[in-house]
Amino acid sequence: MAPHGLLRRLSCPVLIGLSLMWSGAAQSAHAGGSTTVPDTKPTWATPANSSGEASDSGTVVFSMWLGWRNQPQLESLLAAQQDPSSGEYHRWLSPQQFRSLFAPDSSSVANVSGWLQAQGFDLVSVPQNHLFVTASGTVAQVEQAFQVNESLYDVSGQTVRSPDANPRIPDDLAASVTAITGLDNAYSLARPYVKTPAPPPPTGTSVGPCSHYWGEHTSRHFPNPYAPGTPLPWLICGYTPRQIASAYGIDQLQKQHLDGRGQTIAITGAFFSPTIRADLNRFSRTFGLPHASYSQLVAPGSTHFPRDPADMQEWYIEQALDVEWTHAVAPRAHILYVGAANASKGLDLALNEVVDKHLANVVSNSWGMPESDASKGEVRALNSVFQQAQAQGMGIFFASGDDGDNRQAFGSVSGGFPDSSPLVTSVGGTSLAVGSSGQRLWETGWGTTEMNWAHGAWAERFPGYFLYGGGGGASAIYAKPSYQDGIVPGTQRAEPDVSLVADPQTGVLFTQTYSKPGGGTEQKESWIGGTSLSAPLMAGIATLANEAQQRPLGFLNPQLYRLAGSSAFNDITPSGRTLAVLRNRLKPNGTKATMLRSLDRDSSLFTAVGWDDVTGLGSPRAVQLLSALQ
Repeated sequence: MAPHGLLRRLSCPVLIGLSLMWSGAAQSAHAGGSTTVPDTKPTWATPANSSGEASDSGTVVFSMWLGWRNQPQLESLLAAQQDPSSGEYHRWLSPQQFRSLFAPDSSSVANVSGWLQAQGFDLVSVPQNHLFVTASGTVAQVEQAFQVNESLYDVSGQTVRSPDANPRIPDDLAASVTAITGLDNAYSLARPYVKTPAPPPPTGTSVGPCSHYWGEHTSRHFPNPYAPGTPLPWLICGYTPRQIASAYGIDQLQKQHLDGRGQTIAITGAFFSPTIRADLNRFSRTFGLPHASYSQLVAPGSTHFPRDPADMQEWYIEQALDVEWTHAVAPRAHILYVGAANASKGLDLALNEVVDKHLANVVSNSWGMPESDASKGEVRALNSVFQQAQAQGMGIFFASGDDGDNRQAFGSVSGGFPDSSPLVTSVGGTSLAVGSSGQRLWETGWGTTEMNWAHGAWAERFPGYFLYGGGGGASAIYAKPSYQDGIVPGTQRAEPDVSLVADPQTGVLFTQTYSKPGGGTEQKESWIGGTSLSAPLMAGIATLANEAQQRPLGFLNPQLYRLAGSSAFNDITPSGRTLAVLRNRLKPNGTKATMLRSLDRDSSLFTAVGWDDVTGLGSPRAVQLLSALQ
């Protein structure tokens, strides 16, 4: 139902069909000068890391974003929808209502489409919300039309294409176009946030020992640097859905028959695992879950980019983890996977497809990149998608990343994108100890350092080198939203907002089909972690909350921060940094190497009493959180 008065205050244009727009637009003329579209060239596109010119015949798929009409009214609406004292509190719009109020007008879409066709580009797609026009052409066409040079740059160990300057467009289009994305292929830098202790070992070979619950197996063979003479625990073999449900109180909700019935959870990603249905079915059988309701679709426009087969396996693992563990939390919910056909272009199109058609009330996303890798134009474009999601009562959840403050992996301290957006819920990571009876023994921030056992001693200086940890910290591009006032220090948006288990040392089991070294495939259970685990877990809990209220709760952050310090969360406080686990790794020659993994050591991020930049507000106590949300 639309907020009171808003439909009357704003005009409702009739949106014409795409075929009519394109045929008429092709005849339009564009006289006069040209205008620069700012913030299109990423900051990393500098002469210092240039590595050559892009091939003239290379394919470029790009989108010209038009932005919303009536932006001040939209921002007022979003604020009112989150204000409990407002008559418009939680009164969500349908996609049709949103488009009638805020979608770019048909003439803007026609003008942009016509100019693109006049430049020789092929029109790929225009979504129903008219937010962008996607087109494709060659590098040579892009360079001529936008007055740029498409060059190659070395970024984060990859070769990435980008224009060497901000593009120019005709003056009469400048008022309509807010951003152009895809002239660089920075989305090839986006990656799934999934961590495994090691690739699955060859068939029949174990790299144990490991424990089925915290402290089941320990060893005195290796010196404990924290407490000499005290045995060290072995890592967890992978928790089961029942153990995770027990630790966070999800099992109590399921006893109340809250299981996701009648709900849909959307997941975005890249590529499509050919074995996902078989893997999901085996996961369900193994852990006594109901048969899963699952479907998938390809994001429009994303098939026009050639695939890179080397990218696929990691995304297949990501897809299996996300799908199986949302199913574990909300086993009766329908799971919809919306995938881009390529990681280089399409993740943003997949998100818009979910939002514009309101395919689910909860959307889980386990991918991202450092803020510094994304252009400001891309940031602005994706925030438009998040605004529509919020107006429609959709909750968008993003993993906060697996590289801590990003310094070691990317060379400088940086927040994550899109997870740092103040319009999404950023989900960080913890290390979790579950006892023999399924009880939560303790939880600390996920941050892991490693030392290796060699020649009767730990080879590295204590506590070893930083391996990985939950992403977090202050954003360099977003100011602090009002819901973080009085809780989060500083003037910038900071993440994460909440957290759940992510550490592979205390990870979970999932089912995946792998290629065998000698040919063929093998389906098996492996243990896994990463904020690619914590994000779908939180999305599942949000789905149960919607089911409990029998209505969508929408974007949760304002409510979550009003609950700061309450019994709705387990506050993750400093552990004293005395926690560590042993684990073995299989060497190429078949022998074992032993490592000591120390916990709660997340780069320059630290757990603290109250909100902190590793775990946010803490981990949810499912029963108390759902009781408090309204």
